[in-house]
Amino acid sequence: MKNQKWLRPLRILIGLVFFSGFMIIFSDVRATLPPGMYNFFTSFQFLPSGLKLFTAHTLISIVFIGLVLITLFGGRIYCSVFCPLGIMQDILAHFNFFRLPFKKQRRKFKKALNYIRYPILGAFILTWISLGIVAVSWLDPYANFGRIASSIYQPLFVFLNNGLSDFLSEANSGSLEGIHTVSIWLHPVTLLAASGMFLLILVLVIYQDRLYCNTVCPVGTFLGLLSKVSLFKIRIQNTACTQCGKCQLACKANCINIKEMTIDETRCVSCYNCISSCQDDAVGYRLARVKPAPVEATRASKRAFIKSGLLYLAAVPLIAKADDSYRSDEADEHASEEKQLKYKDRGPISPPGSRGIKELKEHCIGCQLCVSACPTKVLQPAFLEYGFTGMMFPRMDNEVGFCNFECKQCGDVCPTGAILSLTKEAKKKVQIGIAQFMERYCIVKTNGTACGACDEHCPTNAIEMVPSVYGPNIPKVDPEICTGCGACEYACPVEVPHPAIFVAPSKVHGTSKKFVQEQVKWDENVEEDGWAF
Repeated sequence: MKNQKWLRPLRILIGLVFFSGFMIIFSDVRATLPPGMYNFFTSFQFLPSGLKLFTAHTLISIVFIGLVLITLFGGRIYCSVFCPLGIMQDILAHFNFFRLPFKKQRRKFKKALNYIRYPILGAFILTWISLGIVAVSWLDPYANFGRIASSIYQPLFVFLNNGLSDFLSEANSGSLEGIHTVSIWLHPVTLLAASGMFLLILVLVIYQDRLYCNTVCPVGTFLGLLSKVSLFKIRIQNTACTQCGKCQLACKANCINIKEMTIDETRCVSCYNCISSCQDDAVGYRLARVKPAPVEATRASKRAFIKSGLLYLAAVPLIAKADDSYRSDEADEHASEEKQLKYKDRGPISPPGSRGIKELKEHCIGCQLCVSACPTKVLQPAFLEYGFTGMMFPRMDNEVGFCNFECKQCGDVCPTGAILSLTKEAKKKVQIGIAQFMERYCIVKTNGTACGACDEHCPTNAIEMVPSVYGPNIPKVDPEICTGCGACEYACPVEVPHPAIFVAPSKVHGTSKKFVQEQVKWDENVEEDGWAF
């Protein structure tokens, strides 16, 4: 067997490049990085690239096919090289304070917890089929990493950035280029979910390194099944092995049985620690020979899968019933005007490029990359605004900000095609909602005070100030021109009980008409200092 010790350093190098890349794009709080950088790193994520292959039909999403071929060629290389959540676990496990006295004692061969991993995979698939993408949102490793990065890492980065900016300002040193105070809006629900997932992963890492990847993660389980038929597999050469046990102690997946000199390829994450630790060159990639699985083990796995599937299908009607109150259907399109004007009943506003709530819920995985990249922070993670099946998906929160008329960052960075990448001209015409004016709350009526803040901030001139019986002019909305960007709602000074003008969402996004300014014509019959329209 040829020396293959170079595989581990190469794996570490590529893994660090990808992990650093994700840290950089989640630190881009002012949206200064080119969209190509976002697309490059996210295209190597297994489920996002697969979803984008069938939704956006982009050439770069062909990487998904490449990831499948890599797995069929050499096993679960994705888990140690491209998956940021997997690399994060390796980094956590590498810290000295995780090297407890009993740590090495735990690194021994352990049987696969198939009674847990396969039911989770079965529930994952059945949930996807019955309720949509919600399963991916909660169990996909990239989506979980995205929530951890946007809710824990990014606020920490902003805190350090603002602290450095304040220090330079107090020292009268000015600000270094690129270091300025930035604001961030942290959603408590997302913080709670991200913190809970991080703590779960941390506990599993302390206990048994890659236990999360081989027990909880459905992507890891699926790739493990593909690894069963991979062309090359890591094997122990019986004639060269001295059974010293170093490879078993180095294995962070606990999948090496040194007594029988076998490796469970379904749990092997291709970290190559075993190859690097073997001084006899007895461990390495070899051309696989297909061996039939034991009949009893195969039957047990099938029974566990079928049993979990039946139990889950029994629970599906209950979950679906709980979500009916939030489900978008055609009846919502014919709601009365009175109900549409109720602020509390208006529902969530999906970002431009998502095509509407239904399309967003079918393709979004809630990774929070668009939320992190939004320069005005109008995009915020949803709680129950979309219903149970839409938790953590992006929604427009006009209390926090508004959609910049010239910005299309969310569509450029979306890894799944849930938010399409539009041209600026196309994005400016997308109608995600229509502004609704509540005259009884406007300060022109309540205080008799001239305002016009909504008109001044409207980028499409959909708001016109017209004469009123209250004295000052009052707003009037042209629904054909309004895009629902929320600039008027954000600028409205009325806070109680809610803004006097707010955006009522469009369940299915439409197209607004482009504002055409009336041309000013010169009237020859008027003196030189006069104009006629």
